Amino acid sequence: MLKRLGCWMVLSLLAGACSGCGVLYTVVKSESKLDRLAVPMTKAEVIDQVGRPDRVLRDDGRLLVWEYSLTARKQWLYELALCPLSVWVGGCILYPFTNIVADHQREYPHHIVLVNDELCAWGTPAAILQRRRACASSGTAAIGSGGMSGHPEPVATGVGPINRDTIDRYRTMAVMEFEDAPGAEGSGSRVAGMVTTLLLDLDVNMVERAELDEVFKEQVVQLKHVDDADVLKVGKLVGAQAIVIGEVHQWERTEGDQISLVALALRMIDVESGLVLFHGEGHGSTATADNPEGLARVIANRILARFGSQTGLLGSGRIGVNWELQESAGARHYLVRELRSGLPAEKAGLKVGDRVVACNGAALSSVSTEREAKRLCRVEAGQTIQLDVSRAGQPIEISLTAEKRPGL
Repeated sequence: MLKRLGCWMVLSLLAGACSGCGVLYTVVKSESKLDRLAVPMTKAEVIDQVGRPDRVLRDDGRLLVWEYSLTARKQWLYELALCPLSVWVGGCILYPFTNIVADHQREYPHHIVLVNDELCAWGTPAAILQRRRACASSGTAAIGSGGMSGHPEPVATGVGPINRDTIDRYRTMAVMEFEDAPGAEGSGSRVAGMVTTLLLDLDVNMVERAELDEVFKEQVVQLKHVDDADVLKVGKLVGAQAIVIGEVHQWERTEGDQISLVALALRMIDVESGLVLFHGEGHGSTATADNPEGLARVIANRILARFGSQTGLLGSGRIGVNWELQESAGARHYLVRELRSGLPAEKAGLKVGDRVVACNGAALSSVSTEREAKRLCRVEAGQTIQLDVSRAGQPIEISLTAEKRPGL
C-alpha cells in the first residue's frame, strides 16, 4: 500500500515537473527577447542579447539575415493552462503535442538583418520586408561611396498641381506595371512594386495587384499600358481616384566595373479628368556588387519623398525614428520601434520602447487614422518638434530639431 502510494507520489511530482517544460520553453523562446535589441548594435552584441540564430537565410559578406523561431509574448499562459492536462498523455514530454491537440502553432519566424556586421532591422518577415530591402540598399550605397569615386548621389525631381488641399480627394490609387527598360525584362514590374510599397508607407490605399490583373483580363487589354484611356478606364473600374504609370528608361550593370545605371519616370493621373497630378523622374549610377534594384529603390524613394512633402503626407525633415501607431486603454500613441544612429531622435535621448503620446502639444489620443497621426507629428527641415513621451510610466519631454530629408 505504502509502496503504491509512493509510486503515485513520484509520478505526480514527475508530472508536475514535466508540466512546466512547455511553459519554460515558451518563456525562453519568447519574441519579447527582441525588445533587447537597439540600433546601433554589433553582431556580437546581438548574439549576446538574443543568442545564435536557428537558421542563416543569407550571408554574402555584407548583408546577413538570421531567422529565429520564437513564440508569442503570452504563449506561456496558454502552455500553463494546457500542460496540466496534456502531461498525462505526453504533452510536455513529446513536443509539440500541444500544437497538435489545439491546432495551434507554437513558434513563428522572426528575422534579424545586419549590414556589415551592424544591426539594421528585426521583426516578423512581413513586418520588415521593406525595411530589409532598405538595409540592402543602404549597404549598397556604403560600398558605392566608400569603394569608388565619380558616382554622385542619384538625381530626382517631382512636380505637379496636387497639394495638401487636394490630396484627400485621392484616397485610393492603382499602380500599373511600368514599361521595361530596353534589354531588361521585368524591370518595370520591379519598379511598380517599389512604388506601390512606398505609397503604402505614405498611407495611400492601394489596389491589389491581383484585382488589377483580373480587370485587365476582363477588359482584354494588355497589362502594360498602350493607351492612357485604357488604364484610366481600369482605374475607374477598380475604384481608384488616381493611377500611376511609368517607364524604366535605363536598367544596366557593367560587369567589369560593377557599376549600376538606372533611370525611371512616373506620372500620377486623375482617372476622371485625365489631369497629370504629379510627374517625377530620376537617374543615377553607383558602384555595386548587386543588380540595379537597390539604386532603383533609392531613386523611387526620393521621387515619392517629393510627392509626400508636396502633399503634406511627409515632412521635409527627418528625425530618424521608426515608430508604430498603437492603441492602449482607448488612447493612441506611437511606440518607438527603432532609432537611426546619429540622427536627431537618438541624439535627443529618445529610446526604443518609448511611447510618444503627443507631438507639439497635440495629443495622439485624438486621432482616428495613421494619416492624421503622421500629420500631427510631421516636421519640416530645421523645425523643432516637442515630443511628450511616456517611459516606464513616467512622463518625459524631448525636444529635437529635424534635419533635411535626403533628396529634397
